[in-house]
Amino acid sequence: MTLSKSLHCFVYLFFLLASCAKQSSPTGGPKDTIPPVLVRAQPPNETINFRGNKVQLIFSEDIILNAPKEQLIVTPTIGKDYKIAAKRNTVILEFEEPLQDSTTYTFNFREAVQDITEKNPVENLAVAYSTGQYIDSLSIEGTVFDMLKGKEVADATVALHVENDTFSIFEHPAIYFTKTDKEGTFRIDHLKPDNYFIYAFQDKNRNLIVNSRSEAYGFLSEHQYLLENIEGLSIGMMSLDAGPLKITSGRPYNTYFNIKTSKNLRTFKLVDPDSSDLSFTFGEDKANIRLYDTTDKDSLQIHLTATDSINQVIDTTLYAKFLTREVTPEKFATDVVSASVIADKGHIQALVRFSKPLGSLNFDSIYYQIDSLTRVNFLPEDVKWEPLTRELKISKRTTPSLFANGQTNGQARRGGRPPAAAEEPTNGLKKSYELHLRSTAFISIEGDTSETSVQEVKPLGEQDLSIINIGIQTNEPSFIVQLVNKEFKVIQEVANKNAVKFVDVIPGDYQVRLIIDRNENGRWDPGNYYEKTEPEPVIYYRGLDGTTTIKGVKANWEVGSDNEMLITY
Repeated sequence: MTLSKSLHCFVYLFFLLASCAKQSSPTGGPKDTIPPVLVRAQPPNETINFRGNKVQLIFSEDIILNAPKEQLIVTPTIGKDYKIAAKRNTVILEFEEPLQDSTTYTFNFREAVQDITEKNPVENLAVAYSTGQYIDSLSIEGTVFDMLKGKEVADATVALHVENDTFSIFEHPAIYFTKTDKEGTFRIDHLKPDNYFIYAFQDKNRNLIVNSRSEAYGFLSEHQYLLENIEGLSIGMMSLDAGPLKITSGRPYNTYFNIKTSKNLRTFKLVDPDSSDLSFTFGEDKANIRLYDTTDKDSLQIHLTATDSINQVIDTTLYAKFLTREVTPEKFATDVVSASVIADKGHIQALVRFSKPLGSLNFDSIYYQIDSLTRVNFLPEDVKWEPLTRELKISKRTTPSLFANGQTNGQARRGGRPPAAAEEPTNGLKKSYELHLRSTAFISIEGDTSETSVQEVKPLGEQDLSIINIGIQTNEPSFIVQLVNKEFKVIQEVANKNAVKFVDVIPGDYQVRLIIDRNENGRWDPGNYYEKTEPEPVIYYRGLDGTTTIKGVKANWEVGSDNEMLITY
């Protein structure tokens, strides 16, 4: 045999042996749907007086590891000071640092261990070891949900910390923790009797510390005194920046002075001691304030008071300077956010948002055109201006017969009376049904006018709309009931009524939620971690299937009659 042939045979044999040694999924045959089973643990599960630095788990078949340092949850935490590896049908876990004395450790592998063929994870794989003389056996379990959407939150971190006045979820890592499953439920086992503070958060950066600027979180203000197993806890999470409120910058830009804060504001006010002629709004978001140059001064001394969602306050005086060079003002734009006409009530509504503050309105150029001879004009009492958000709300009641078109679908509402037949139009003219905002309708504080906007807004009759009934059972003295759409925008709300009827509802998907207004200020308050005040409770109506969405509300239909829909708190 020549040298080249010998070398060729050697290389072929090497790769043949390597392929035989490599673990891989066999091909062919029926799909494997049975997950591996834990056959034996060394040392055995729930061993006491554990002093070793290694744990081995032997399974019924060969396995692989799936992101083990993300999936494996050790409580109390040991950080990342361990090694984990898989060898055929065995998982080997080695600790780089000694475990604490007289402590029960739980190792929850979640979906870290899977079979080779179909990646079926071992079900409910968890073991516990105690470095003391007994295994702690108490547990806490419950559910985590999105407070403002009423939906369970999967893969949220749920953490416990022994009662400690110096502990902060924003500064210190969790010691006992777990993750919620797909249904938002959690359970922490092998706990010792103690007084625990419990909270939940997203932990996007996996450091076991809450970053309130980017991570939703929630907590229970009352400590859980654990003497026996606790079940049924419910933790609502929401996004709420708990960082300090401060001014981060203030500088002139274009025709205004922009003040930027470290977080979104709930409200603010600017005052010039020497003048009342100030014009200011929120900027592109609620962390920006725009003060417009409406005076003949290059700079102003102004007093700012601002409040965020957790009632932190800025109360300061600052100087606002404007650019002295010539600049081109930003374009004055309008946006009709929403518009509707309820025919049987003669109710015209619209919400218009502007790119900068209004200086004046020309009511002759704002009207609703029904046909070539008939229009509805708006008066000052029909509009409301929201200066901080640059929004104009239009609401006018007029004669319902103006919208009669003689067309009904003849279908009676379920549980209600059939719609009345509309009157026939009397002038025989073609209907246009348009909301007109002419070019001279709005003038900004900088003297420029908006472009003409014409939007078709057809009247909605009783046959086009729906009714949603909801009953409220609560002993709380003050509460708010809200109807929200699928974008969680509030469509209608009612305060302190136990029998609520939402009328003139446009067909679609909706949710109904109950807000317990504990401080009776007429709005929902998000709480404050520093004051250990939980958000005001939000309870969603749930159907028999457990879902919160009232799906497919139909035109000319009444939902929830005969007390069939109820929220209890």
